[in-house]
Amino acid sequence: MASAEPTVEMPEQALVFALGADDFCVGIEWVDEIVKPEEVSSVPDMPPMVEGVMDLRGKTTTIVDPKVTFGLPETDTDQQVIIFDTDGETSVGWLVDYAYRVRDFEDPELEAVEDNRYIEGILKDGDEFTLWVDPERVNGQLT
Repeated sequence: MASAEPTVEMPEQALVFALGADDFCVGIEWVDEIVKPEEVSSVPDMPPMVEGVMDLRGKTTTIVDPKVTFGLPETDTDQQVIIFDTDGETSVGWLVDYAYRVRDFEDPELEAVEDNRYIEGILKDGDEFTLWVDPERVNGQLT
């Protein structure tokens, strides 16, 4: 008996960002804003992917390096922080090389990814490939 293809619900719009040479995206509904990284303070005994915390207009923001989570090499590029929409007193930001566009996905091919904790699928649109990340799973490591 053939196994069924995994099904995932695709975002209508996504923020596309670069980590090294690869493009990733998250559903735009998760994103609150994009900022330049300010001074990040280290916090002892945090998981390896946590760079530290920064103050964002009076709100403590945990800064995560998704390259550590995804096993990607570090780069020497100017960076931006994607701030995720969270409830409560704190927020989470991802340190990315560059967040460069909000993209409408009109009929892309979606290839589901099995056995990956963080990647929902690979969006193929012509010759472009974008890895679709589930931020809830990545940010869930912090609790």
